[in-house]
Amino acid sequence: MASGIMHMAIAVELIRRREFSDPDRLKFGSVLPDAGFKGSSHFRLALNGGKRTIDLDSFREKFGERMKADDLYLGYYLHLIQDICFRHFMYDKHQWNAGIPGNVDRLHRDYAIGNSYLIEKYRLCNNLSIPAGFDAEPLNELCRFDIKQLAESFESYFEPVEGGSIFFFTNEMADEYIAEAVGLCLDEIDAINRGGALMDCYACAW
Repeated sequence: MASGIMHMAIAVELIRRREFSDPDRLKFGSVLPDAGFKGSSHFRLALNGGKRTIDLDSFREKFGERMKADDLYLGYYLHLIQDICFRHFMYDKHQWNAGIPGNVDRLHRDYAIGNSYLIEKYRLCNNLSIPAGFDAEPLNELCRFDIKQLAESFESYFEPVEGGSIFFFTNEMADEYIAEAVGLCLDEIDAINRGGALMDCYACAW
């Protein structure tokens, strides 16, 4: 899925376009799912016929009222939407093949090489803030989150990486994906605010 820096860049772009009551909670929620254990943090769902999706309906059932009032939960929800977007961006639009041995490691290397570009372009700072009293948040009912590892990962994203050639995921692709994800998230935020129809995770299944 998308890198932590990409998720943070999307959050920062959303903050530039909309007003949020607590941008720090939004940013933390936007990267939190990737700190979860055993896959339950991403609400993955297997469907009949072999398709899969991210079960947005279940998240909304559990936390729908909270995400309307608390940017931590909204950020978490938007991360799930960004992951659906990324899956279609990579596999459908750009024909990415994760099944070839070594490709996933090469992709993660592309992420590391591209971090400095994204940090500069989207004016990102290593200011990830862990909410006070996070251990008592209902989100912890989903799974255990490794917050220490999350913070360490963000430290590493801001460290220089020795030069290397891009294997697949270029800076231009990162910009393209971020623009698409921002657009989807803005549409979903607007739908939440007006009580309109939200994203259909079954229609987005793969």
